[in-house]
Amino acid sequence: MKKFSLKNKKALSVFLSVLLIMLTMAPVLAAADEKNYIIDNPYEEIDWDSWGEYKTQLHCHTNASDGFLTIDEFVRLHYAANFDIVALTDHGTINQGWNNEPELIPLLRLIKKDRTNMADVIPLTQEDYEAYLDGTNENITYTTKDGYTLTRTHENGMLDVPKGIELNMATPFADCHLTGYYSDYGQGLAGVFGDYETPSKGVMEAGGFSYLSHVGEYVYIDKDSEKYVGQLINDYYPTKFARLFIDYAGSSLGMGINSATDAHTRCDRILYDQILQKTIPNGVVPWGNTFADSHSETSVNDAYTMCWMPEFTLEAFRESQEKGQFFSISHFSNGVELNGMEEMPGFVEQDVYDTKAYWLDNTPNVSRITVDQDADTITVEGTNANIITWVSNGNVIKRENLVDGKATLDLHNDELLNEPYLYVRFYLSGDNGICYAQPMVLNVEGEEFAPVNVPETHDISTFLRSLVTVIDDFFFKFNPIIWAFKYFALGYNPIERLN
Repeated sequence: MKKFSLKNKKALSVFLSVLLIMLTMAPVLAAADEKNYIIDNPYEEIDWDSWGEYKTQLHCHTNASDGFLTIDEFVRLHYAANFDIVALTDHGTINQGWNNEPELIPLLRLIKKDRTNMADVIPLTQEDYEAYLDGTNENITYTTKDGYTLTRTHENGMLDVPKGIELNMATPFADCHLTGYYSDYGQGLAGVFGDYETPSKGVMEAGGFSYLSHVGEYVYIDKDSEKYVGQLINDYYPTKFARLFIDYAGSSLGMGINSATDAHTRCDRILYDQILQKTIPNGVVPWGNTFADSHSETSVNDAYTMCWMPEFTLEAFRESQEKGQFFSISHFSNGVELNGMEEMPGFVEQDVYDTKAYWLDNTPNVSRITVDQDADTITVEGTNANIITWVSNGNVIKRENLVDGKATLDLHNDELLNEPYLYVRFYLSGDNGICYAQPMVLNVEGEEFAPVNVPETHDISTFLRSLVTVIDDFFFKFNPIIWAFKYFALGYNPIERLN
């Protein structure tokens, strides 16, 4: 056997030295190739140990417009169902406080006579109103017509969100509704099909904020959204709504992504993701909310919001909405992701009705979120949930079981199905519902998002709104017959609205 020469030994020594250096530097070089995410967490300010979480309903009705319940029944029911914050949003009818009868719209109530029976709306007495607000009211139980007895266990009172209203009141072809709060805009105003822009602007100029409602009923006019589950939505719609959120940022806060039983909103989460991909590069993040849109007893608890607040005040509530410091919960999910995954695997809607599970509050919920900016991880702790699904740009990037109620997303984990980009959001699913979190924007150190062109949309709504405005100004504005119709049928004094 030949012996190594001195020359060969030196060559081997150099080779081994280089190899050792490469092995030592490999982690450093790999780390240098990784993105450094700067995670914009809307929940960052929350002190999970000292802040309170409050059950909230932002879309519901009484017989002041097209519901079955009087205001008195409505308040008693929500109080017994442990709601802490409630916004009464009757169609075209601004809530003037549960202790006051609002300006009624006789024509609307007549059209919906099968619900309203044109009966008295019965507001609260001042004494009862104050007792509900401070939590001392003795009406803590409510027995529903289906035989279920609710009993309030929350010790705090129930906040009455001011000036709630469902805007656009009634539109031809399909519902084009949005809810407004904290503003005097919209009383008695009928809408124009597809015109979300006019009321959004009106609420903003009046100092309030708004949410789009069940937009699936506008996207799928025939209310046949079940035919389109798991599919991208025509780009016209995300462009239209993205433009609206950009133009009225700070006032048009977001949209309902799961409303009532999710029968007509099952595709709205896909639409929401398409909207986010247009707004986030332009610096705007609309929030996703869930609403019961209740008109009767059995629907008041279908979906609701859990708001995190440092104090139990209306000011803190508004701030929680503006900052996205809340989670959106529903007992129902008919949603299917673009990759075919069901949001709630094996969900059967009829089971919720058969077991009356819609009355229970054992829905999935988030109890803590921890973001590690150095490690680029997001840790979620939750209750009443067994699965967490992570979504980025409309793609499911990871689905896993919670372990001891906890899960962590590592943005550098090679188990991810797609590379996260722009944002990440998650939802928890369990035996009795689903809980959606707000999106977290994923900025990357040293990079900037390229702005996305979001053109204005001009469609039939633009034409109709212009036409209606011209006709009203030139033919109806000073017409005594039209004045009488507006006064007696729509319930407002047109003379007071003359410019």
